[in-house]
Amino acid sequence: MTDSTMNDSCHFYRELTALESFQEAIQTQLHSSLPLDWWVVVADIAGSTLAIERGDYKKVNTVGVACIAAVVNIDRSIQIPYVFGGDGATMAIPGAIIEQAHSALRGAQRLSKEDFGLDLRIGLVRVFDLVSSGFRVNLAKVALSKHVTQTCLSGRGWDEAERRTKTPGSTGCVWLSESVSASAQANFEGFECRWHSVENFNGHKLSLLVTAMSGEADRNLQTYQDVLKKVYSIYGDVQRHHPLRASKMQLTMNPDSLNHELRVRSYSRNAWEKTRYFLMMMLKNLAGIYLLRGNLDTKAVRWSRYRDELVENTDFRKFDGMLRMVIDGNDQQFMELQSYLERMFREKQLAYGMHQSGEALVTCLVHSYTGNHMHFVDGSNGGYAMAARQLKQQIVNLRGARPPK
Repeated sequence: MTDSTMNDSCHFYRELTALESFQEAIQTQLHSSLPLDWWVVVADIAGSTLAIERGDYKKVNTVGVACIAAVVNIDRSIQIPYVFGGDGATMAIPGAIIEQAHSALRGAQRLSKEDFGLDLRIGLVRVFDLVSSGFRVNLAKVALSKHVTQTCLSGRGWDEAERRTKTPGSTGCVWLSESVSASAQANFEGFECRWHSVENFNGHKLSLLVTAMSGEADRNLQTYQDVLKKVYSIYGDVQRHHPLRASKMQLTMNPDSLNHELRVRSYSRNAWEKTRYFLMMMLKNLAGIYLLRGNLDTKAVRWSRYRDELVENTDFRKFDGMLRMVIDGNDQQFMELQSYLERMFREKQLAYGMHQSGEALVTCLVHSYTGNHMHFVDGSNGGYAMAARQLKQQIVNLRGARPPK
């Protein structure tokens, strides 16, 4: 592949037409193939279950989003597709920036280890190698608002890249390590964590994972459509079951909560620079609380609209080869949905995982306070990661194989 072709493919994702609705986004026939010179990046917290049991799930979320920030900031003219998974992230990058990506990802690994005590496992697999082995690597993007789109993934190539990343000795995977001699330069600009966790409105926050199990794409699409219809019939429309509400979003002045952003944004800085950054966060949040109460706008931030935009630009519902949702609901709704999913599981149409939490955690990637800001949502106390444990066991039960690690 020539340098000219590689440079042209750099903007494949930026130029991809955004779909208008999530219902369109799960229709995988509308997805596009990733260019062959791109790479799939899988970032995963090794031992995340133990971290959750220690009560460190916010740290796990923080590292996952910081990893995304490090890659997105390599070259802001190149739009990077990514999906946040709770205890990691899946991304794709053009081959033209592969060396810079290695350095940025190693920087994220060092941050994870040195400031959060977590091992960030990172593997990169070339799309050409996946496609040559018979694995499709497709994606789409869906518009969340005027300024923000969300990535949706399809094709078994993404799962195969994850399998190779988590399987030592797999061929066709480049593993990154936090080698002292290797370049490790990461820019975490835009990473923010300044909001209170969001209490449930009706009883709990439900982290839900559903994967259709048919070998036929049309049947799988029907399964996902049926599940979404069932969710809406039980929980009501999006406004009713959305885990966030603009009126409930509150900036925090709790130093422990702000400490996650402080660690990321002041990583490797001296004590004075860390102190200055912390004071800046406190002052900005104090001013923000005042301006939010009065719905007052400034040149930098449209505070009268910011919380509404935050709710719009949230990844509470996504598709990366499986359906992922964080839903606010009550116990009766949970039991009704669980009964439906269990019946579908017994009919071998799907596998699912569910985990109830008292709160939703919000971690942010802010490029602009006037629309271009993305917000990642997960349930507290394990969220998606705990739901994934049930999902993996159900897949084992249906396929009769060992669970994926």
